[in-house]
Order: sequence, then C-alpha cells, then structure tokens
Amino acid sequence: MDEPEVDLSETDFDHEELRVFWDLARFHAKLNAAPSYFGPTTLESVPPPAWAYGDSAQESDAFVEQVLADERGETTADAADYLGDLPQLGVLSILCDGSGVPRALVEVSEVRTTGDQVVEAFRVVYRA
Repeated sequence: MDEPEVDLSETDFDHEELRVFWDLARFHAKLNAAPSYFGPTTLESVPPPAWAYGDSAQESDAFVEQVLADERGETTADAADYLGDLPQLGVLSILCDGSGVPRALVEVSEVRTTGDQVVEAFRVVYRA
C-alpha cells in the first residue's frame, strides 16, 4: 500500500522533538562552548529554521538519507525564489525528513549562481 503524499510546505516543525534536537545539536556542535555572563545568546535560545526537501515524504526521506551518507548536500532553485536575499555562508538550519522529524543540523558552505539558478551547498554539522 502506497503512503499518501505529504505537502511538506505545511509540515509542522514547531514541536517538542525539534526543541530536543536543537538542544542536543547545539551541545554536540559546541555552539554553546562558554556560558555568558549576560545570559543565553540568541544562538543558544532560538533554534534555526527547519526545512524538508522534496514534493513528497518519500523524496524527502531519500534526500535526507543521501545527505547523511555523504555528510553534505546541495539544492538548486530559481534565483527568483530567493527574492534577492541569497543564503549566507555559515547559516545553520535543521534538515527534517518527510515526517517532519529533525535529522541533521546543516551549515551553508557555498552559494553559487548559474544563470537564473542558485546552488546552495551545505555540510552536516550534527546528525540525530
């Protein structure tokens, strides 16, 4: 029996599992190496955006497995989709599978434009 396709643009990433993943990823990636005298920083308090790739849960799951196997990945999109703001090097995000489960903390490692396409490369910083 085929699984129903999931509209990943409507996947709910705002849940306890995401917070727990962020707490672990932040610790293992050493993003909170020294406590601050002035309280937690924004990086320590606010998780980066979560996202899933693909038009179906199956496509997203396959993408995540490939990224985890290679420890890196890349996406290509129309430049118009970025509305003028291209991704910045070093920006973190949480890659989720087709069910919205956080699987990896990734960091943008390269951004290049080819014609009207933007290629965003990233590396895995932490995996669940």
